[in-house]
Amino acid sequence: MKILVVNSGGATLKYKLYRMPAEEVIASGTVDRLGTAQATLTHRVGDRRRELTEPMPDHLAGIRVMLRELTSASDAPLGSLAELDAVAHKLPHGGEVSGAQLIDSTVEEALRRFARVVPVHNPPVLTAIAAFRDLLPETPQCGTFETHFHATLAPAAYRYALPESWYAEHGIRRYGFHSCSHRYTAGKVAEILHRPLDALRLVACHLGSGTSVCGIRNGRSVEISSAFTPQAGTPMSTRSGDFDPFVLTYLMEETGATVEELNRVLTKESGLAGLSGVGGDLRDIEAAAAAGSAAAQLALDVFVFNIRRWIGACLMACGGADAISFTGGIGENDPLLRSRVCEDLAWLGLELDPVANRTVKEGVLSTPSSAVAVVAVQVDEEIVVARDACQVLAARAED
Repeated sequence: MKILVVNSGGATLKYKLYRMPAEEVIASGTVDRLGTAQATLTHRVGDRRRELTEPMPDHLAGIRVMLRELTSASDAPLGSLAELDAVAHKLPHGGEVSGAQLIDSTVEEALRRFARVVPVHNPPVLTAIAAFRDLLPETPQCGTFETHFHATLAPAAYRYALPESWYAEHGIRRYGFHSCSHRYTAGKVAEILHRPLDALRLVACHLGSGTSVCGIRNGRSVEISSAFTPQAGTPMSTRSGDFDPFVLTYLMEETGATVEELNRVLTKESGLAGLSGVGGDLRDIEAAAAAGSAAAQLALDVFVFNIRRWIGACLMACGGADAISFTGGIGENDPLLRSRVCEDLAWLGLELDPVANRTVKEGVLSTPSSAVAVVAVQVDEEIVVARDACQVLAARAED
């Protein structure tokens, strides 16, 4: 079975072609700068890598180029597009519509409904779904929602103290995100520690341009920092994270700010970028802080403080922790940030190994005597989507 997993962004497409159930990556690649005359595709088959640049005015054009490389190049992994058993997507937010799904009108309507609260995430996925439907009308499409892992949250954890009608009529509740990452991480940490997943208390820190901290007890999500949207929780590269909602009504009354203006500021001009003054890339912020920038240092301090705040919440929800994990672009690659998050946690019995923290890419970063393991995980969200696609197709075949 051959499954094409696609992750669609506003100006990017990332893809992996899997042979399942062997979980073999046959080909992979990235399309960047979609919507321009200088769009680029980086395509990999085995140890061979090829790059090309050509106009790709939209997602449809980018997908055409991607499919061309998968079928027409000299090392093409597909003899024809008919060999594809499914196209599988990572689906950002569909409210109460969640889990692994065959994409149909119900799924698409849910994505459209919540596009207004995740305008960076849902619209590109909807565009990609439509493009694949045009190009591969006979190939089933399925997807895994980024909220699905948190379906195990208790009502006390996911309900807001707001009118019942807001929940019943508008779906206002905490959903949680980064499900594919947290689900993969839980399994990988159990494997690394040689512990059964159903007896593991884990605090999983997904730290990238978007962040979330998840409490996982016995393989089930019991707490998550992200909420109604992925913007909640810790500060992120350009997104605010948590703050008092009455700030918005105050600004609307005080300055006449519109909803559109506030949305722009909260998603593109806040977070680490808003505090640091040097943008939202943590590498630039750390360099500026080292050079003496007080604003950059404040951004780092606020980021670390809020990660630790959410680790504390997850410790309470899990009844302690056997492990704390780090993944995502920052979590996997920034030993300085990891050491700051784990600083002064001797009261928890946690002892970080400074050498392992600097050198280990995936594995245990804590000392053998540490009561709480610290683990780095190189996350593979696409394989989670591919596995789910196989299950969706199997269920479809039984109907």
